[in-house]
Amino acid sequence: MRPLRSLLATIRRLVGNREGGVITEFAVACPVFVILLLGGVDLSRLVILHQKLDRVAAGLGDLVAQADELTQSQMNQLFQATAHVAAPFDFQRDGTVVITSISVTGGVPRINWQAKGGGGYVSSSKLGTGAGSTVDLPGNLTVTGTNTLIAAEVFFDFEPLFGVGLVPVSQLYHRSFFRPRVGSLKTLAGG
Repeated sequence: MRPLRSLLATIRRLVGNREGGVITEFAVACPVFVILLLGGVDLSRLVILHQKLDRVAAGLGDLVAQADELTQSQMNQLFQATAHVAAPFDFQRDGTVVITSISVTGGVPRINWQAKGGGGYVSSSKLGTGAGSTVDLPGNLTVTGTNTLIAAEVFFDFEPLFGVGLVPVSQLYHRSFFRPRVGSLKTLAGG
């Protein structure tokens, strides 16, 4: 009987004791705070990456639209700039850009040419693949008569640094459209 009374007395003393409560609460809350912190870092990286991909799409599309005519070699030089714009993200490993020239043939928007580069991520254009294929343009965007439209599509395979589950692995996509300013850009020379 005595050991039982001693055990009950010890339990009552421990239940009434408030020393060490803060440490226990901290031990419970700390993992939650760490997960929120790491998720916040990944979320910040994702927001910055979206901004950089918008810049890549707009910048590259605008540079192409300013040209009188382009060769594949010149396109390759433009693609090399994407790594600098997207830094510190590894665009050469996780990203790619597709530039598409679109004009009307037979009353339907069709692809004149496509050029792909800037990175090793494997993805196809969401507008269409290959010269001559039809294009479903977004919203109220139209191409009429002899006009040409230049589309820049950017793809990126985003993986969070910490993978705590707050920010998922994502395949990001950005695009921009420009009308050529000088030439028609209906052809891409091979040289």
